[in-house]
Amino acid sequence: MSELLELVDTHYRGLESGDLELAASPFTADVATEFPSGPMEGIEALRGLIQAFITAFPDLKLARRNVWVSGDSAVAEVTFSGTHTGPLVTPEGEVPPTGKSVTFPLIDIFTARDGKVVEHRGYWDNALFLSQLGLLPS
Repeated sequence: MSELLELVDTHYRGLESGDLELAASPFTADVATEFPSGPMEGIEALRGLIQAFITAFPDLKLARRNVWVSGDSAVAEVTFSGTHTGPLVTPEGEVPPTGKSVTFPLIDIFTARDGKVVEHRGYWDNALFLSQLGLLPS
């Protein structure tokens, strides 16, 4: 397994096991991150997002469909699934647990340098995610 694939796998194993330290360990202190909620700078911002998801979805699973590596970048095609049993902290406020299950596809792009991830971008249909939680009309 390539070093970059190991970093991606470590991140996903940490998310699935609810281990914040493991999930954050592949990233540099100044990692640049971008998700549907917007861009973030630094590991502490990313740690906050990771913690929000592992708290809200303690049973979360990330089914890896495909992972491609080219040079210093990896692209992962993943299906996220989990049950919303904990509060979800968002930029707009806290969403109390709904008890609803969600499943949605996502694409993660990782760029690494010197054995650490320096950039992480994630893309998913946030409207689909929020509608499955009952927060938007389906």
